[in-house]
This record gives sequence, structure tokens and C-alpha cells, in this order.
Amino acid sequence: MRVLRHILIWVPLVGLCVLGYLNCRGLRMKFGVLEPETAVVRRGDLTIPITAAGKVNPLSRREIKAEASGEVEAVLVKAGDVVKAGDLLIRIKRDDEERLVRRAEEELGSARTRLEAAETTLKIKREATLPAAQARLEAYEARKEYTKVDAEHKEELYNRDPPQANLLEYIRAKTTHEELLAQIKQAQADVTQAEMAVTLSRNDVKLAEAAVKTTETTLGDARKRLEKTNITAPMDGMVAQVFVEVGEVIQGGKTTITGGTVLAVLADWSVCYVRAEVDEADIGEVIELAPESARPGERSDAATTTAPVDPPATTRPTTSPVSFEAASDVKITVEAFHDQEFRGRIERIYPEPRSGSSIITYLVDIEVTSDNRHLLMSSMQADVEFTAKSVYDALLVPHEAIKRGPDNELGVYKAVDVPGESTPKPEFVRCRIGLDNGTFAQVIEGVQKGDVVYTKLPEKTDREREEEESR
Repeated sequence: MRVLRHILIWVPLVGLCVLGYLNCRGLRMKFGVLEPETAVVRRGDLTIPITAAGKVNPLSRREIKAEASGEVEAVLVKAGDVVKAGDLLIRIKRDDEERLVRRAEEELGSARTRLEAAETTLKIKREATLPAAQARLEAYEARKEYTKVDAEHKEELYNRDPPQANLLEYIRAKTTHEELLAQIKQAQADVTQAEMAVTLSRNDVKLAEAAVKTTETTLGDARKRLEKTNITAPMDGMVAQVFVEVGEVIQGGKTTITGGTVLAVLADWSVCYVRAEVDEADIGEVIELAPESARPGERSDAATTTAPVDPPATTRPTTSPVSFEAASDVKITVEAFHDQEFRGRIERIYPEPRSGSSIITYLVDIEVTSDNRHLLMSSMQADVEFTAKSVYDALLVPHEAIKRGPDNELGVYKAVDVPGESTPKPEFVRCRIGLDNGTFAQVIEGVQKGDVVYTKLPEKTDREREEEESR
């Protein structure tokens, strides 16, 4: 009885195990471990880009400084505001600049007084002192001939025998002539001194005139700074930063060695561009893609090459170079707007490299031209793609479909119908592969449009493996 009871218990259990094993084997035979994945060969265009990274920048950034010094009275803008040229940004109290204007006015008055005094002195010396000295010299010169002749005549009379003039008369005439000669020398020195005094007075007038001009310039600058207590926008743009607050004391840019306090920064976003760093291995192709005006060594006003018109898709060759329009069209993406795509064109390629450790890159400015460029902000990290190579109307398969065959050659596994089988079987076909951008690959030979290829091969069942091993 006990043996019969054990038999009745174990026989059903063994049967269930056998049925479960057969059921699982049947499912494996029917479905395999994993379902295969396929794709259809299609025609399309394929491009291979050159990638680079960079940062978003505005057309220009300008620091706003005040010419005037003083306390900030009002700040009328904040970061992010859009302003027009001439809009009031910041207002400074006028007290300090008004005091400087008054001081400059006083210095100008003193300088003008000194100029008037110098001009008066010059006039006196030129019109009175110098003519008086010249007149005295002329008077002495007029008497010189008379005293000379008189002395010579008295000497002759004194030397006659008997003398016709006494010694006293002779000595008086001679002394008078010699005194006159001395007076002439003194008068000549006085004239020279008067002429030098006129020259010095003329120089004093010139110095006084220069002092007047300097103080006039100082006064003009002070008045301009007084007017500049209202800080206005020098251009259209967006306020990037504001550095001052109400009550803060600032220094004017023209009165300090440091150049003055930076009040704010304006950014001109009328043009937005990305400055990308392109690897030296790719810069040659980027230069070929760029318009002439953007290439190093070309004139900035060089005429842009007319872009060729692409032929219709039905007449396009299988492989062709990138058109000028397509090459100039640069794709831009930023992390902040990962669902947005921006477009741009090459604006400038800089000839000097930027080197860091063993990596050499070249800066390329890309102007953002798409309508959504207003979304971009300064210094955003951007990824750019330049279209370097392309094919049109080519046979394309997914990159995952490219496999190595039994002889290690490249090709694809096509799905081939087998008579009597409900499921197609993979069959390797050797192919000639063209461009491959990592997502799709060009097949030049080996497949046709509409062929089904495996991107993931079906896993073989145990029975299939046993059959292959027994062959």
C-alpha cells in the first residue's frame, strides 16, 4: 500500500515536469529567446557634420562709465531691460560737478586778469619804454659829429705857434666829445634792454593766453560733466548688468587715473553669434565651407560666391559635394533649449590658434540667423555642426544593420523567405559601404530599395544550433 501511494504521488509530478519542459522548448522553438529587429532599405540624403563647441555672445558689450563724479541719485533700469540709444539709465547728484564748474569759472577769471596785465605791460614797453630809449640814442647820435669837429678844431688852434686857443678850451671840447660817446653806448644798451623787455612781455602774453585757453577747456569739460550727470544709453541694446545702487558715490572717468566706476554693461543683441573652437584637424574643411568674406586673408567686403542651385531629386547624382547654401547653414543646439534647433552661418574664421596643453583649436564666429535666436543668452554653451560631406538620393540603411560576415567582410543580413517556413531567414549579403554618420549608412552596392535587413539578428534555438553543429 505504501509503495502504491508513493507511485500515485510521484507519477503525476514527473508528468507535470515533462509537460512543462516540452512546453518551454516549444515556445523557444517558436519565438526564440528574443524577437529580431528589421528595417527597410530606403532612399534619402545623408550628411556627415563637423562638430565643435562654443559659447553664445552678443554682437558687442559696452561698459557704461560716468564722466561726472558724485552720489548716485537714481537707477532707472535693471538687468534684462531693453533700451534705446539716448534712454536715461542712471542719474547722479549735481553738487560736486556744480562746485567744479564754479572753481573753473574763478580760475578762468584769474587767468583773463593776468592776460590783461601782461598785455598792458607789453603795450607800455613796446610803445613807451622802447621808443624813449631809441629817442635818447638818436639825440646823442645827432650831437656826436658836432662835438667831434669842435674838439678837433680846438686841438688845431691849440697846436699853432703861437697857440690861438688856450689849453682849457681844448680840454673842455675833447672831454665833451668823449662824454657824448659814453652816453651813446649807454643809450644803445638801453635800447637793447628795452627790446628784450618787449620780447619777454610778448612771451608773458602768450603764456597768459595759453592759461586762458586751458582754463576755458577745463570750464567746458566741467560744464559737460555737469550735463553728464544724466547717464544715457549710447546705443540700442539690453542691460546686461547694473553695478551701482542709489546712494553709492562714484568716480568720473576723466578725473581719476583708474578710468572711473563701471556703472552698467549694455549688450547689443541685434546680432547674436556663437564663438566656436574648431579642432585643427577640421579647420581646413570649415574654411572651404565658409564664404570668402569669412576666410582669413580675404577682404571683408569680398563678393560672396553665388550658391549653385541643386538639381531636382530625380536628377541628382548619387554622390555630390555640399552646396554652398547647405555648407553655410550651420546647425546650433544649446542645453537650455534641447528641443529647439538654431541655424547660423559662418561669419569669421580667426587665423591665430588657441592652444591648450596638446590640443590646438581655431576660433570661428557663427552668426545665428534663425528666428528663434532671441531665446539665446550670453555665455550659453552651444554645440555646432558644419555640414562637411553629403550624398543625395542614396540607398540608406540603419548603422546597426552593418555587420561582419563569415569572412569578416562588411555587409548586411537580408530577410529571405524560405519555402515551407513561415518566418524569413537571415542571409548575409556583402555590400560596399559609403558615408556613415553613426545613425544611417550609405550602401553603394549589395541591396536595393525596399529590401528588409536585420538591425538585430534572431537568436538561434537549441535545435538550430544542434543542426548546425551536426552538419
